Amino acid sequence: MRTTYLETLLAVHRFGSFSTAAQSRNMTLSALSMQMKTLEDDLGAPLFDRSFRPPKLTPVGEKVALEAKTVVEAEARLRSYCSENDTLSGQFHIGVVTSMAARSLSAFLRSAASQAPLARFSFETGLSEILCQDVRAGSLDAAIVTEIPEATAGLVCDGLYDEEMVLISPLNCNDLDHEELARNLPFFHFRPNSGIGRLIAKFCTDLEVTPKQSIYLDNIEAIVNCVRDGLGYSLLPKEEARRYGGGNIRSFSCPPKPFFRTISLVSRSDPLSDIWRAPMHTLARSCLQQSG
Repeated sequence: MRTTYLETLLAVHRFGSFSTAAQSRNMTLSALSMQMKTLEDDLGAPLFDRSFRPPKLTPVGEKVALEAKTVVEAEARLRSYCSENDTLSGQFHIGVVTSMAARSLSAFLRSAASQAPLARFSFETGLSEILCQDVRAGSLDAAIVTEIPEATAGLVCDGLYDEEMVLISPLNCNDLDHEELARNLPFFHFRPNSGIGRLIAKFCTDLEVTPKQSIYLDNIEAIVNCVRDGLGYSLLPKEEARRYGGGNIRSFSCPPKPFFRTISLVSRSDPLSDIWRAPMHTLARSCLQQSG
């Protein structure tokens, strides 16, 4: 029995879908199906009820998947003891907050190719809160998120870097300060139940500035486009404002002093995570330095 087949079984258990699990493992659907059939033959028991679409784990399959996690984690520990210089090895499923993914995933893979050649990675993107929930539930090994106490409570947070949040406004509002913008223009507020959204809400509350009108959106590029077209102003991560706004918007530091969000690597506090957390943090910091 090959441990890689157990890793594939865990991916199917995690996603509930052969096709999604195959994508996460960088496999074809037929290759995944063949692995699962071979695993069933090795164990001498049906792990899937194929009368369902997609196939559903049988009660025996559920038990095997739970035990497989223990086997895979044990192998990862053994490999970590034998690796040099705390090199990462094994399979990792990593979450990345959406606002970071476009500029960091390619850098992560470039860094991983040279720094962690024995490690394999799959990714998913989403809001910080959802990714943190998935880390707690064990469906993600770790996640790169905006660190917010409400979201990261109970997880190990290793800071990666601080990113400035800047106010952005149309170019024709170059002479208006934050309070004047609030009196004269609508405020485009990134969804308040997100990590960035919570930071924005806290900033506005602390300054006791109430915008003329708040318009809530869940897409940073859409917000920047609205500001560029003179429809309002906003508060966003500096790099996202630069990436989407170019020279077509005005951006400036928050009063009375610069305002930052902390990007952190979050993981569970357990013996297995303790083994790979430090090299994973080093890898994540390296990729963010490249992408920044």
